[in-house]
Amino acid sequence: MDLKTELQARNLIYQFTDEKLFDLYNQGGQKFYCGYDPTADSLHLGHLLTIMTAVNFMKRGNTFIMLIGGATGFIGDPSGKNSDRAFLNEAELKHNQEAISKQIQQFMANLNKITGKELKVEFMNNYDFVKEMNLFDFFTNVGKYITVNTMLTKESIKKRIENPELSLSFTEFSYMLLQGYDFLHLNEKHGVKLQIGGSDQRGNMVTGTEMIRKKLGGDQECYVMTIPLMLDASGKKFGKSEGNAVWLDPQKNSPYFVYQFFMNTTDSEVPRYLKAFTLIDLPEIEAIITQHQQAPEKRLGQQKLASYIVEMIFWHDASVQAEKISKILFGDPLEILPTMTSDEITALANEVGNINLPEGGIRILELLVQTWLAPSNGEAKKLIASGSIFFNEQKVEDIQKEIKKADLINNIWLLRKGKKSYRLITNL
Repeated sequence: MDLKTELQARNLIYQFTDEKLFDLYNQGGQKFYCGYDPTADSLHLGHLLTIMTAVNFMKRGNTFIMLIGGATGFIGDPSGKNSDRAFLNEAELKHNQEAISKQIQQFMANLNKITGKELKVEFMNNYDFVKEMNLFDFFTNVGKYITVNTMLTKESIKKRIENPELSLSFTEFSYMLLQGYDFLHLNEKHGVKLQIGGSDQRGNMVTGTEMIRKKLGGDQECYVMTIPLMLDASGKKFGKSEGNAVWLDPQKNSPYFVYQFFMNTTDSEVPRYLKAFTLIDLPEIEAIITQHQQAPEKRLGQQKLASYIVEMIFWHDASVQAEKISKILFGDPLEILPTMTSDEITALANEVGNINLPEGGIRILELLVQTWLAPSNGEAKKLIASGSIFFNEQKVEDIQKEIKKADLINNIWLLRKGKKSYRLITNL
């Protein structure tokens, strides 16, 4: 399958400036880039879409320039925002840049294992492009190529200016000039001919192509391709400002959290996510979808999606661990508990909370209070009387029951209140 056909089948093309780019990059051996401002110390699921698009280019032998926005991050992109972004100081930006570079290196290493290919990625920082540039250099090397008239037509600028209740600082107004200069510099100094990015970035991106052609000549090769924004079920972009971030840094969310996020994907979203967020061959995805539709209650599509993404971020062992925890909390715990390793038990305890079994045991009423499943002994009695308390899926009916070491399975016991509130009792 050629590059354009695959990108279209995976719904990863929104707009592009010239059809020629697909033939050029289908042959391989070219460089392309996408920029990421270090506004946090981790990328998130919204960024994953551009990364997976980049992987489809890399699979064909192209080199991905991952551009960290050390300079643009100082300013903040006004696209999609109703007010100025909070400014980060130099130390914060440096920390974020280092953290993002580290996590993407690990992410790409995992993808190399999954694909069996040596995917080519280089890291650059646009701060290095402008750190020696003074104000006069900026005016003559950047500002003179783009008119204010052109800038005012960009959607990110128009929305802020046309709304009397909003304002736009000169700092943010100049953001597209810096982003445009990124493309000019990369094209002129490194032979980069393509920029990819989200569809909300198109105005900033084509500013770069305009600079290139005005400075280097109208026949200079430069292209832009935008990607449709991925929205969640409520219609929001994935991102930290929307409060629905799934981070790509393994330290920010657990494998189980990421796994469960995708297990909760609606059936209608499964095909779209499988195509965009994984590298599973398209015929195999169609087979998964067909099988999923025959028995949607088994959630096969969600399982394939969740396992694949957890493996990309955390690697295979974490994917297996997350699947086990999910089966314990939503399936048959008695089948899984006896086989769990100490690391898996620790991961489960981190998700649901745990209490170490005191020497000599503990009464059930006291246990419910200590694990915060009941505020008092009286409420604990009511829960037991209503049939809401379970140990290893067996209903507790005796309010005098004592939990002792001999009752544990694999040094653990799972306490459940109702359908979804779990605690782990351990003796490790």
